[in-house]
Amino acid sequence: MIRRRGNNCMKPFASMSDAPLSLPAAASRGAPGKGVLGQLETPALKVEEELYRPGLCIPRHSHSTANFIYIVAGTHWSGHRCGGDLCVPGTVRFLPAGEPHENYFPVGSRSIEIVLRQPILKLAAEQGQTICSSGELAHPSAPALGARLYREFRRRDDVSLLDIEAVTLQLLLILTGGEDSTPRRKPAPAWLLHIREMLREEEHPRLTLAEISRFVGRHPVQISRQFHHHFDCTISEYIRRVRVARAQSLLHSRELELAEIALACGFSDQSHFTTAFRRLTGISPHRYRLQISGKASARNAKRVRASVAWR
Repeated sequence: MIRRRGNNCMKPFASMSDAPLSLPAAASRGAPGKGVLGQLETPALKVEEELYRPGLCIPRHSHSTANFIYIVAGTHWSGHRCGGDLCVPGTVRFLPAGEPHENYFPVGSRSIEIVLRQPILKLAAEQGQTICSSGELAHPSAPALGARLYREFRRRDDVSLLDIEAVTLQLLLILTGGEDSTPRRKPAPAWLLHIREMLREEEHPRLTLAEISRFVGRHPVQISRQFHHHFDCTISEYIRRVRVARAQSLLHSRELELAEIALACGFSDQSHFTTAFRRLTGISPHRYRLQISGKASARNAKRVRASVAWR
């Protein structure tokens, strides 16, 4: 499941047309030529969005922890003891702890690094065989999983971590396959329906993947795969849909301010509420309220006209 692109990876750069990536002044943390654009950290993992300037060379070194790298933009070369990889956008790479490697960024690069700590490594090992060799993940689902993790990292709301941890576990266990790749024939099991109902009934779901796992007695990887397989969305996405549906109901009341509705539906603030609402419905909460208000006024006017005509 690990794809290697060969040892001689320097020649292709001569004909690359990738636009150089500039390093903004705001991304000043880290080594010279490297910037950290954002970070999320838990006891199980650390996720960083990193930007590397064109021409940067990082000599051979190693890390004490294993990590995944998802390439967002730009192209670079990474050498390790088994050879070297040409790292292109949309790919996911794995690097074991202690693996010596070096990097060269001829046109600059932007990527997400997921540092794996013992709690998540142990949790994955309980479910099956985890990946252990360095290189690009050749499994066909790897690019989609990497993109999904990146989307959740960019959102970084209070439920993003649910999917970030779930995707990381699936990447670690990508060698074992998964039930999400099988045809959908059987109905959702009772324990999965219980999870969906629990998420729907919770006024402000703040559950972690580990807590959900304890409630139903299923492994987090199984929960994540099965939920996405049967309901065509992740747990994080489902929670957002539930919140927006509640907000749509409350928007019928003119007495409630948008900020009040945001807090009542579990959003951190009105800005977060507006972003999530527009992403799912295509319009802002304010516009939605105007639309339903206009429809109600039209219905009332029609009733008045009918009443006058009857008299």
